[in-house]
Formats: sequence, C-alpha cells, structure tokens
Amino acid sequence: MSEIQLSLFGESTIGRTLEVGKPVFSKWSHSRRDVLERCPRQYYYQYYGAILNKSNTDPQKDELNFLKNTLGNRHVRIGKLLHLIIRKYLVTLQQDEHWSLDRLLNWARKMYRRDLEYSRKYERGDETSAGDYPPTLLLEFYYGLPDAEIICSEAEQRLVAALTNFVKSQTFAQFRSGACQESAEMEKRIHMKDSRFTLEGTVDLIYWEADRVVIVDWKTGSAGSNDDSLQMLAYAWWAKQKFDISPDQIAVHLAHLAGDTVSTFSVSEKDLTRVEAKILQDLERMQVAHRYGQQSIADAFTPCAQPKVCASCQFQGVCPKE
Repeated sequence: MSEIQLSLFGESTIGRTLEVGKPVFSKWSHSRRDVLERCPRQYYYQYYGAILNKSNTDPQKDELNFLKNTLGNRHVRIGKLLHLIIRKYLVTLQQDEHWSLDRLLNWARKMYRRDLEYSRKYERGDETSAGDYPPTLLLEFYYGLPDAEIICSEAEQRLVAALTNFVKSQTFAQFRSGACQESAEMEKRIHMKDSRFTLEGTVDLIYWEADRVVIVDWKTGSAGSNDDSLQMLAYAWWAKQKFDISPDQIAVHLAHLAGDTVSTFSVSEKDLTRVEAKILQDLERMQVAHRYGQQSIADAFTPCAQPKVCASCQFQGVCPKE
C-alpha cells in the first residue's frame, strides 16, 4: 500500500492525474482540513468509515459509527460547552438581559460534571440521549487513561478560566459590546460556492462596525498556529464575496479566552489569494482521498502514530497505530 499512500498524500502535483471535468470532491471546511492534516487514518474513519451511507464494505462500520457518535475528548467537549454558553450569554445581552458569571459557571460545571459522572460509570450499551443536553462519554475514561481524573479536572479549570475572562476581562469588552448590536449574529453558518470550490464553516460572532465587518472566533488554546491564520482568512475570503467589500473593510480576530489575549489578522488581496490557493491544494488531496474512502481502502490512509494525537482520538481502540 505504500504507493497508494504516497500518491494520496504527496505534493499538489497529484492534481494532474485527475480527469478533466467536475471535481469528485469540492467542499472545503477548516475542520475537515484540520483532521486530514492531523491524521489521515482519523480522516478516513471520521468522514468515510464511520458514515453509514459511505464505505459500505468496511468491516468495522458499526464500531466506527459507535465511536464517532458516542465518544468525545475533553478538549472538544469543553470547546462545545464554551461555545454553547457564550452564545446563550450574548443572545441574552441582545435582549437586554444580563446573566451573571456565577450563573454561567454553575451551568458549565453542571454539564461537564454530568459528563464526568456518566463516563466514570459507563457500561457498553448504556448510551443515552435524554434531554436537550445529553452527557458526553469522555474517551479518557472509556479507554481507561490512567490520568483521566487529573487531565479532565484540568480541562474544567480551563473552561472556568475562559468563561470568566470572557465575561470580566477588558480584553474582550469590544466583542461583548459588538454582540449587542442588532446586526450581530452568533454561530452563523456560512456556505459560499464559486466555480472551483464550496467553503463551509461556522463564524462564532459577526457584526458591523461602521463600514467594516468584524469576525470573531473563540478559542481555549494558545495563540500562534498557522492553522488559525488559515481559518480566519478563510472567513475573510467568505466575507469579501458575501458582502462585496474590500479587504480593508474586514476585521478578523481570534479570541484566546483562557489566555486572555486576542490575535488580530491583517487582510489584504494577497492574503486572500493565498487562501484560495491553499484551499485548492487541500482539495486536490481530498479529491484523491475521496476515491479511496468511498472504496473503503483504509490502508491508503496512514495512521499518524503521534502519541499526543492518538491519545485524543476517539478511534484509538481500532486504529493500527504502529
């Protein structure tokens, strides 16, 4: 399978082998691209092997579907809780209602600790979907990580710090104020299609400030990733097309809530051209991957075998990491 692996994840020249005509795969999102970059085998499991109407000959189909739809790691879980609670807080601000920090933190702790309790006691077949906010089965407990209690407790502390900073810190005051405007939208789904690709994603906060559109994304992690730049400039590319404005009318910010910092990205025509090029390069890889994925050729997707990545992957129990 080495030849398949090289052709699948090699340089962008693989695009020359694609037949002329409509691309077999043209949907790009930063989240999908992030999984492909992190681990090709996880990409196969998540977008093909675990999907019931795809890769129908995969012998692990049922197990992969269970792992994809049931397990979650602590990082993803606190990120989802953070976004849920911030969205509720900002919506109430728009309605001239102010939720206290204590109320937000109590809600966050209650949901996360319910996850912990459920995960500690879980037995296979005990899946639940009761209520609007069902508990998440944390993979740290499912796979019996020896330090599960410690690292999951640390994740709760990051969630609390992030929410506290968001509500209290002057660093994020401009975004709380912007969210109160009538033009503000929270967790806006974006879908932009041109002749070459379709861009999809979710903008955490968007509002107008005079003649500029402001785009904000919430993060619990630290600053400095090139992927962060790509994600935010992809949002800027969407805004330029959507609102027919110039790059200097677009402001994009990445709010690192636990770190109490904001990364602001410059936006120019050159930057947006580079984003287009990067998206097209990613899609060349995704197009080839799509063919192997549909045929359930899991061995074409090389496991990354990186301990930190594997420890946070819901498919670690079935992946031949070696």
